[in-house]
Amino acid sequence: MYNNGFKIFTIIAILLFIYGCIKTTTYIAPHEADKIYAARKIIVTLSDGTEWELKNPYIENNKIIGIGYDNRRKEIDLSLITSVRTEKTDYTYAVLYGLAAAITVGLLIGAATAPEPPPPESCPFVYSFDGEKYILDAEPYGAAICQGLKRTEWCGLEQLKETNGYYKIMIANELDETQYTDELRLVVVDHPNGIEVVPDTSGGIHTVSQPHIPLLAYDSEGNDLVPIISKNDLKFWRTRLEGKNPDKKEDLRDELIFEFPKPRGAKKAKLIVNAYTTFWGSQMVKRLLDLHGKEVYEWYKEVDNFGPAYFKVTSMNIREELYYLKIRVETEIGWKSKGFIFGGGPFISDDKVYVIDISDVPGETLKIKLTPPANFWMINYLALDYTEDINVRITEIEPAEAMDRKGRDVRGILTQRDNTYFVMPNIGDEAELVFESPPQDNSMDRSIILKVSGYYDIHLDAKAEPQREILNRYLMEPDFAIHYAFKEYLKWKKENTKRTERK
Repeated sequence: MYNNGFKIFTIIAILLFIYGCIKTTTYIAPHEADKIYAARKIIVTLSDGTEWELKNPYIENNKIIGIGYDNRRKEIDLSLITSVRTEKTDYTYAVLYGLAAAITVGLLIGAATAPEPPPPESCPFVYSFDGEKYILDAEPYGAAICQGLKRTEWCGLEQLKETNGYYKIMIANELDETQYTDELRLVVVDHPNGIEVVPDTSGGIHTVSQPHIPLLAYDSEGNDLVPIISKNDLKFWRTRLEGKNPDKKEDLRDELIFEFPKPRGAKKAKLIVNAYTTFWGSQMVKRLLDLHGKEVYEWYKEVDNFGPAYFKVTSMNIREELYYLKIRVETEIGWKSKGFIFGGGPFISDDKVYVIDISDVPGETLKIKLTPPANFWMINYLALDYTEDINVRITEIEPAEAMDRKGRDVRGILTQRDNTYFVMPNIGDEAELVFESPPQDNSMDRSIILKVSGYYDIHLDAKAEPQREILNRYLMEPDFAIHYAFKEYLKWKKENTKRTERK
């Protein structure tokens, strides 16, 4: 069943990727400033037949200004231009279609079923240049919805390749929000061949040389999860909602058990996790803010100043495990919490290492329990490594160049974590960053990790009256947030079904 499902998934993924990568050409009148600005890259044809490709174009003083193929600023008088066009291969949609295929495979292998969710609330998209094109590669600091919740995140950049001695990435705003980026650097890790390098949530760099997948993995109904979570691929576990009732306490959470081999006498283990927040979990961030109505900006101020609102929302997230999933380990005296898995996504998920203390775990089996709230988590991969970290060479580099779409130098803003922000208030805002590659020992492998700090501000209507009773229960009453989110999902699903039937 699993093999057949994965074959079907592969076919779907390929077809959707091809569809998502179709190139389109659009012509723009040379004087249309808003359309010129909205294009990331344009091709300008001059009256003598020559063409210029310009990145980050805009119009000023009757000239189109942009960055040419030689990475220098280029100014072209409008009177000399015969046509302007854009040619776009949209790899973002290819990634999103691929994710849609991943949701499809959940249906095929019996792990999850769900209709297409509404647009999520997310965070900046980071694209890596692989030598030919930019590919969506990271989605940092999810749920950091105001300055008080700002955080630094470390994300592996699997698609990034050195090109002529440089690394290039692009950070872009593609959602209806304002994004604030404080610091952005690359962490270059040179390490022995055949060893994986994975960051933890505090920026520690760990090596993975002998990962163990679970011997057994099952949910409370006894379903075998090993085929789903034993490989770091697009097959994932998520809540099966069919037959569940939000008014039943037992249906508000799943219980997942993972049994790993454990060397006798082992005192600690590195848990490698690839897991992220569902589309609906991301959508609930905005719905929580909407409950504040016209008082939401006062709430922001209180969170930013680390007042009672900050501690209420943080405590709720930890208690309900909406975006922090408890890692419980079976010990001699029962299940004990050993840390939290941090949520991210919902478009891109990165591997993270969580070092857990297992000195109180007897025997040769290590059991880990997760209790994700219904419809909030997707789990792709879990493994354990008991080896000591191997010495690696770590070089943290700041951008050599950083330019926004108007050609403005923003390098100075992004080199330090100092609460000076590169602000992207509009969909289509972006910056391209270039990093000089450190010398590399050819006998070593190299991994690149993005270090980025910031937050984002979802654009809200914020005119309604606050729903204080629901808000208070959401923040203070155990399980209410899960119950409320589940019912909101069912309500949305019913409305979405009706709209589909009318079409």
